Amino acid sequence: MRGEVTRREFLRRAGYAAGALASARMLAAEGPAIRSLNSPPTLKVKLIGEDGKPMPEWRLKTLYAADLHFEPTRRRSKILDDGTVEIEILPGPTALHAKIDVPAFGDAWVIADHEGRGYGETSAVLDFVRAAAESRLADVKKLQETHKGVRFSSECQAHTDAGREVLEFAGNPARKQSAKWNLMALSHALWAGELAIVELSRHITSQRPKREDYLFGCNAFAYRGDTPYARYFRNALNFATLPFYLRRLETQEAKPDYRRIDEILEWCEKVGITPKGHPLWWGHQAGIPDWLKGADWQAAQKHCARVVSRSVERYRNRINIWDIINEAHDWANGLNLTQEQEVEITKICADAARQKNPDAKLIVNNCCPFGEYAAEGRVHLGPVYEKVFTPLSYLDAVMEAKVDFDIVGVQIYFPARDMFSISKLLDEYARFGKPVNITELGVRTIPASRRDEQPTTEWHMPWCEKVQADWVEWFYTMCYARPEVTAITWWDFKDPAFIPTSGFLREDETPRESFFRLKALERSWGFDFSTPS
Repeated sequence: MRGEVTRREFLRRAGYAAGALASARMLAAEGPAIRSLNSPPTLKVKLIGEDGKPMPEWRLKTLYAADLHFEPTRRRSKILDDGTVEIEILPGPTALHAKIDVPAFGDAWVIADHEGRGYGETSAVLDFVRAAAESRLADVKKLQETHKGVRFSSECQAHTDAGREVLEFAGNPARKQSAKWNLMALSHALWAGELAIVELSRHITSQRPKREDYLFGCNAFAYRGDTPYARYFRNALNFATLPFYLRRLETQEAKPDYRRIDEILEWCEKVGITPKGHPLWWGHQAGIPDWLKGADWQAAQKHCARVVSRSVERYRNRINIWDIINEAHDWANGLNLTQEQEVEITKICADAARQKNPDAKLIVNNCCPFGEYAAEGRVHLGPVYEKVFTPLSYLDAVMEAKVDFDIVGVQIYFPARDMFSISKLLDEYARFGKPVNITELGVRTIPASRRDEQPTTEWHMPWCEKVQADWVEWFYTMCYARPEVTAITWWDFKDPAFIPTSGFLREDETPRESFFRLKALERSWGFDFSTPS
């Protein structure tokens, strides 16, 4: 919890409590004097490239402010004539996030948080790159001091030492190219952080017994009988997500067609794979059938309770894990609900499911876990409120409303964040005191293109099958070491996939390196899902 103001109190004061739409700013218990709403505090920030000049304008525009717990404030900034960004910040301790190209590391979202203390208003101009390097090196130092019994690798220590040394080079007025040195220091700091968190995770897993109930999963939407897909799936996974998208399940009101679900479920039961239903309710175009579009609040409540109850009752004792609602944190709000109604419909889903199967595990599923969209003031579908719900602020409101659910669901698609940042974010989802499931996950195997159409490296090197496999190994290792994370679900098992080229299998159903890397990890932790051919 925040030292100055608890998250719940912050959200209440900011206008989030129970979905309230007030736009009042956070009041800090300590820090600078409180200003009027018309005079917010600001920071001047420089983002300098290797050539000593301001980074491209589109990168300057990625800069946003957040609290120290990943809660963004709406981005309000302007670029001055000299390339300096003047940005509004919180009255309380503020972290800064920006997406920059870090040499020898990747095109990544980077955080500067004043070594965990946060920034306040000052007349000084902040060098973002240098500040981000200092912040990450402070994170690494704290982690290593907290876990003195862990033997961190020489590679990790080398990056740590290099980051500090290069920062000294950059800060020496007698040396030229300080901007280049700062970027190199940031690269070393990010590498040191990733290595430290992965090595700590490996140490943790080596010191404890196998987690017998851990679930390794994927959606099983492409199952079509006894094909290589089915054989590889059951050879590597023990958990399958089944499709309950209402737009496909109930194309005509009150006339559901469960045949496809039944087919996949019967296979899961036959081969011993735990099934999960997904999603019982979703405000996305893919989840809203034509007969539900434009429904008013009274109709939405009625239909929600009806379809949730019907599916959970039909599969009681066969499907006991459910994503009861998906992306209800303003992101996919196709019925144009208020934030208070988004929380209320989450409660309707939970109550209806619980009534039909008291023993079921109920998941509230969330996407875009860092909430960058809230800083931009945009959503995928539906109204944009002054204070956009992030997954974290929505979950706070859901907890405040005492919604009866069991598991926090988190989607992570190619986040362009380093492993240390992802780990810090998962700390925030863990604070709800419930198990966490990584419910959807994927990274590609071919490079993307950025706005200038040049290839971009989102993680270490341009995406390829080896880089994907490395990412899978590091991410799964980190999650398996975290006690609150009890399941990981990849999305999709084969191409064509939601994230292009992300499947564990290629389109011809031959396995990629990531499949074998996952299998090797599972064996090292004591799991073997192999079945006789």
